[in-house]
Amino acid sequence: MAPALVRRILGAALRGAPPRDLLDHRARDQARPPEGPLEAGRHIVFDLETTGLRPSHGDAIVAIGAVAIEAGLVAEEFLLLAHPGRRIPVAASRHHGITDADVAGAPPIAEAVARFRDFCGGARLLVAHNAAFDRTALYMAELRDRAPPVLAPILCSLLAARWLDPGVDDHALDSACARHGIEAPAQRHDALSDARATAALWRRLLDRARLRGVASPAELARRAGMERAMLEQMERF
Repeated sequence: MAPALVRRILGAALRGAPPRDLLDHRARDQARPPEGPLEAGRHIVFDLETTGLRPSHGDAIVAIGAVAIEAGLVAEEFLLLAHPGRRIPVAASRHHGITDADVAGAPPIAEAVARFRDFCGGARLLVAHNAAFDRTALYMAELRDRAPPVLAPILCSLLAARWLDPGVDDHALDSACARHGIEAPAQRHDALSDARATAALWRRLLDRARLRGVASPAELARRAGMERAMLEQMERF
């Protein structure tokens, strides 16, 4: 973790800052979306499954799924369970199918995130659907579990879809995929299946953004208001 980030986080913690303030400090160190061609470089489309929907209130990562896209094509995939260091609530297991028995031999969160970061390699950017949630979970893994930071820019496919289709109310992954002719994953809330579906959606969204005159990930993020929207949405998680 960068020394400046460590100093800010420790200073905020010593002042008794709540998790939200710590997350705001961390967000300042996230790299900004790059200029240059939309599809250039390595894009990592990922999905996290957790013990619940409030990472800033104690919920933790139990699975990481990811798809690497290079030159518009799937290059490789990643799937890893993580031991959250606590029991997985029954309601969460019903949601994603992961139980305490499944993660009994899984690496701790810090190791799982480190291996995910290695998979990302020199990724130009990361993408998630409703990325505010995944970003919060990653930040809390750093603050609570001493996971290494994943500093590549994070863009949100949900916010891109919302910008491209402002008259549509439902931008959930299933609905967005259906609108773009993408078959929804047979097993929803499976980290790799959802990452695959999001990767397919992301490629369609980039095609549409290009037709709207968007020339770079930075421009897409600006026009979709991603950074401000994600920071506001992180309040819910």
